[in-house]
Parts: sequence; structure tokens; C-alpha cells
Amino acid sequence: MKPESKTGWGRIPRQTNFTFWLALGLILGVGWGLFFGEYGAWIQWIGNAFVRLLQMTVLPYVVLSLTCNIGRLSMTQGGRIARVSAAVMAVLWAIGLATLVLQFSFPAWDGGSFFTSAQVQNPVSQDWLDVFIPANPFWSLSNNFVPAVVVFSIGLGVALIPVPNKEVLFEKLDILTEGLSRLNKFVVRLSPIGIFAIVGSVAATLSWEDFRLLQGYLLVYGAAAVLVSYWVLPALIASVTPFTYRQVLSASRDAMITGFIVGNTFVVLPMVIEAVKKLMSQQQSDARGAPQVSEYTVELAYPFPDIGRIVCLLFIPFAAWFYGIEIDRATIPQLLGTGFLGAFVKPVVTIPALLDIAHIPADIFNLFIAVGVIASRLGDLMKVAHLFAFSIVASSILGGFFRIDVTKLAITVVVTIAMFVAATFGIRAYLEYSFQGDYTRDRLIVSRPLLGKPVESVLLEQSGPNPVPMEEGEDRLDRIRRRGVIRIGIDKHKLPFSFLDKNGQLVGFDIDMAHDLALDLGVRIEFVPLTSDIIAPLRADHFDIAMSGLHPTLDRAIELPKMESYMEVTRAFVVSDYRRHQFRSLRRLSQTLPEDGVLKVAVVAGTLQGELVGSSRGLGTGIAAIEASGLKDHLEIVELESKAEFFNSEAPVADVLASSLEEGSAWTSKYPAYSVVRPEEVDARTPLYYFVAEQSRFERLVNSWLEMNRVNGTREQLYDYWILGKDLQSPEPRWSILRNVLGWVK
Repeated sequence: MKPESKTGWGRIPRQTNFTFWLALGLILGVGWGLFFGEYGAWIQWIGNAFVRLLQMTVLPYVVLSLTCNIGRLSMTQGGRIARVSAAVMAVLWAIGLATLVLQFSFPAWDGGSFFTSAQVQNPVSQDWLDVFIPANPFWSLSNNFVPAVVVFSIGLGVALIPVPNKEVLFEKLDILTEGLSRLNKFVVRLSPIGIFAIVGSVAATLSWEDFRLLQGYLLVYGAAAVLVSYWVLPALIASVTPFTYRQVLSASRDAMITGFIVGNTFVVLPMVIEAVKKLMSQQQSDARGAPQVSEYTVELAYPFPDIGRIVCLLFIPFAAWFYGIEIDRATIPQLLGTGFLGAFVKPVVTIPALLDIAHIPADIFNLFIAVGVIASRLGDLMKVAHLFAFSIVASSILGGFFRIDVTKLAITVVVTIAMFVAATFGIRAYLEYSFQGDYTRDRLIVSRPLLGKPVESVLLEQSGPNPVPMEEGEDRLDRIRRRGVIRIGIDKHKLPFSFLDKNGQLVGFDIDMAHDLALDLGVRIEFVPLTSDIIAPLRADHFDIAMSGLHPTLDRAIELPKMESYMEVTRAFVVSDYRRHQFRSLRRLSQTLPEDGVLKVAVVAGTLQGELVGSSRGLGTGIAAIEASGLKDHLEIVELESKAEFFNSEAPVADVLASSLEEGSAWTSKYPAYSVVRPEEVDARTPLYYFVAEQSRFERLVNSWLEMNRVNGTREQLYDYWILGKDLQSPEPRWSILRNVLGWVK
């Protein structure tokens, strides 16, 4: 029997036993989450504590180890290491790019529209100088800017190469490095407990709906992660080094499992280094110091793009498939170049830029963020395998025992091709026959039920005078109560205030408010179709009140009684999704005008921006801001009856639609090929009102009712539901054995 090895803090179990405990922690964690459900989420703090313990030694260890190991080299050795590292890294990058062939797993189909009622938030921009150039190394250390820390350590190590008597310093630093290594090994011994807590908390809270929409991407990305980590890279190492496939997989499995579950490759760097050193120490031939070289090859590779981040680019063809969009072949080189350079930073920075280049609706970026808890772990699995493969191959070349077994390499290539072909066609078949039927346009269109309690109502086909006229001396409120019906003018194309959902039901913010008003009055509702001209129908008694996100135009202010504003909206524009970056600044807009030099701006009749076109009073509504930016002579105004014309016309009626962030976001959730943008020069808000025909008891009642709804929180609740897209209903508790099988809790 092989004796247990001594490393760090006393004895640690043999690798087989340690893997067993890792697997046991994983299984017990899943069991914990399934049994307790949400009641078991409290163990997350144990997992967080474990991750913090792993983190506390890594950065200091990287700085000391990298500085000392590079500082001990000669200039000749340093140059050779740089050349070898570049060659090996290029091969691994090529493997990552070749893995993108899995994009053919997505079948061609007429995709649906992705619904998100929450407004899209732009990702935080990343300063690449902060990432890679350590102006203050201590700041980079405290903020975990690993690439900058590695650059500093490499620079300091290279600077120490010609320094005399440097071993005096290195001997002291070696003691500190060994202490950090021992401390980390002690923490690693706690991995089964940490993995149990992490998996348990995730299994207790993760819902199937959290990743249901992205299962197509997860299938392809997961297949890539498994194939690359457990076959391609281990088989490649076995083909060019003396190590067997089984030896490679046995040495790397603990680090890969831990990296996948913890979701942080940085904290498992010491585990990767230890695994590489253990495997390299098994080579009994003339290694010429290869085990020592392997100590810092892992750290050298860490800041550079890894296979996981390159394979992450599969999200772009997935997004195109999801929307039924064909990526222009002319943009593929730009996509690959931008994606590769973007692999130096986090995908959250790169993916929005790639969506722009491919002209894919940016709404789907929200899904990319939502599924990050799963996809990022698959990326971490590939990064651990990437670091391990780089270090083993580079150390083998530097150690002098690199050799290519042509037979093994040929078998590896053939088997790899067969595996990728099988995975591609297998996933494609599943998506074609099982997945896409669940994601049709009808299911992804804007569809939310009314939040409040609805009253009996009817939507009239056309507008006309009230069939029951007011009697002499009668107030409008008296007629409403006498008849038991309130007539409300609405525009059924006014997302998100009043519109027809996919089932033909009238819903929206103002429809909810209308039902609430009728409920308080104890009457039924007759919804009357509304056009841009609301003054004449109000005067002709077609309806008692107009409620459809209406703007305070000058004519309405003159002709109709003053009402209390119930909401303010932010001025913005709606543009084709791929053009949204052109409108982020009007100063740059003149450089990207259409070929004919004319910018067509659509406005809706009856809105404030429609009334004030060309007027100085329109400054701030957006159109005057475009004029002020030097484009007045290039501006053409197109007046529409409703926003629906802009989206539904076969030929584009205009380049841009003047709107608001609130309305525009709702329309773009229904038509994801468009985006709502607010140029930095446009900073204005417009109040919305309900309108009645005359000053009366009914007018005073509506104003008081609006104030009451403001105080009791009804308006805020409806705003959160219809404008911000928050789900105000408590979600169903997660399924668990404790609740759903044993019935011990309700």
C-alpha cells in the first residue's frame, strides 16, 4: 500500500480519498438543498467564509512566488521561457477558437422575442489600464486586480535578475512563501465542508426558471466545457509528454472540481500549482529543473485569455439563433478579434460590444447575467484545465522531455472530431425537436395580468356620445352613479399604460388605475377608443375621463381643467438596436447620418414633442436638442397617429422615434430589434395627466383620488409592476422534500 504523503499541515489524505470527500460534499450539498429547500439557504455563510479563507493567501503567494522564481533566472532562461510560453499559449487559444465549431448546434428557426420588463442597464465600463498597469501595486492588491499584480511581480522579478547577492533576499522570501503555502494547504483540507455549503445553498435556492430560457446556450457551453476539460486537453498532454491520460486526469481532477463548484479559479491557484508539481515530480528522466519551473508557469498564464473565455463567445451565435437573426459574414473577423481581445477582461464587458457588432438585440444580455451562476462555473472548469495544460506542456518543453507521439496525437484528433460532431448533431436535434417549441413569439410577447381587482368592463369598437346624457343641473359624478357606468377614453396602443395583451385583454398601468377608480365608485367601465384629439370627444361627452399616459400639450392646458400629475416620464428615443450607440451622444450623431444625409424623426400626434417641433419651447424634449447639435438642416419630422406605426410598417417610416424611457422600454420588450436610448444631451422629464371636460365635483374627486393613491402606495405599486417590471407577487416556494413530500412545513 502506498503511504500517505506529508504536505503542509501534517498528513493529508491520498488524492483518491480526497476526491472521494470532495464528491461526498457535492452529493450531500445537493441532498441538503433538495431536502430543505429555501429553509437550507442559511448555510451560504459557511461557503462564503470558505471562499474568503482561500482568497486570503493567494495574492501574497503569487507576488512572492513569481518574483522569486523569475528573479532567480538568467536573461537567457527568461527569454526562452517567454518564447515557449507564447507558443504553448497560442496552441491553446487555437483550440479554444476551434471549439467554437459547436455554434452549428443551433438550428435555423424563426425565433421569438425576448421579454424583459426591467430596463436594460449598461454594463460597467472597465479601464484596461487599471487592469494591466499597476500605478499603485498596493491598490491593485487590495482590489484584486490580478493581471496588474502579475505584471508588477514579473517586472520586479526581471529587475532582480542582474542584481548581485539577490539570494539573501530570496532565502527570506522563500520562508514566507512556504508559510503561505502551508496555510493554503490547511484551508484546502476544508474543501469538502466548503463545497457542501456552497452546493447546498445553491441547490436550496436555484429555480428551474432561472436558467430555463438559456438551456440552449448551457447545453452547448456545457458540452464544450466537458469535452475540453476532460478529453481534449488531457489527451493533448498525453500525446506530447511522457504522462498518460489517466495520470493527467488524476492529477487535475481535484482542482477542476473545486474550481467548478467554488466558481473562482483564482482561489484554487495553489491547488493547480501543487497538482502540476506533483505530476512533474513523477518524471524520473533528466527534467533539468522542470518541477521548479512549473511553480510559476501557472501564475504566468493566469492573466492571459483562457479557453473558457474564448468559448464564452458561443453566446453570440446562441443569441442570433434565439432571435432568428443571421450574423453577417463580413462581421465575423471583427467579432473574433473583439472577442479575443475582450477575453483579457470579464465577459460582462465584452458581450455587449459583440452584440452591437452582430446587430443582435441587447435585451438578451440580461439573460447572460441571469445565467452567470451556472455558465461562469463551466468557464472556471475550463480555465483550471487550461492553466494545468499550459503549465505541464511548457514545463515539459523547458525540462527537455517534450516529445510528440504521432500515433497518440492522430488518435486524439480523430476521436475529438468524432466527439464534437456527435455533440453538435445531438444538441441540434434536441433543440430542433424539443426546445424551440417552448419558445415561440406568442409566449415571449409582453403579457402581464392586471394587478388589482378588475370590475366588469367592455371595450367599445368606436367612439360616440354617452347614450345617457346628463340631466339639467346634474354633475358628471351624479350621472356616473345614476347609470352605474363610467366611460373612460383609452388608447389601446399605448404601452405600458393601456394596450391589448396577446390574449386580447386590455391591460396596463392606466387600465389598472381605471379599474381601481371604478371599484371605488362602485360602477362598471365602458372603455372608449381614443385618438390624438381628446379635446373634441371630451366636449362632445364621448367619455368622462381620458386615461392613457397623456401629455400636457398647450391646447389641452388652455381648453381643459388643470389636473394633478400622476407620473413623470423621461424623454428618450427609440432606434434600431444596432444603432443605439450612435444616439448616446448627439455630438457624434452628425458623423453617422444616413446615406441621403437626412435624419427622419417620428413624433406621435397629440404628444408634447409633436406639438413643439421646431419651437424653442421643445428644448429638452429631444428634437430641439438634435437641432441644437447642428443637425437642424438634416432633420425631417414624420408625424404618426400612434407609435405602433413606427414598429409595424413594412418599410421604415423614420430613423428614430421620439418617446420616453418608460414607453420606449415597453415597446422594445415587444419589438426587441429596437432599443430605447437617452442621449447625454437630453435631460428632461414630462408629466402625465388624466383629463376631464370641465371643472366639477367629478374633477375634484379625481384629483383627491389621485392624491389618496399616492399616499396609500397604490400608484407606486403599479409603477413598480408596469414600468419597472417588478414581480410583486410572492414566488412559489422552492420544491423540497421537507415541504412537498413529507409535508412538515407549509
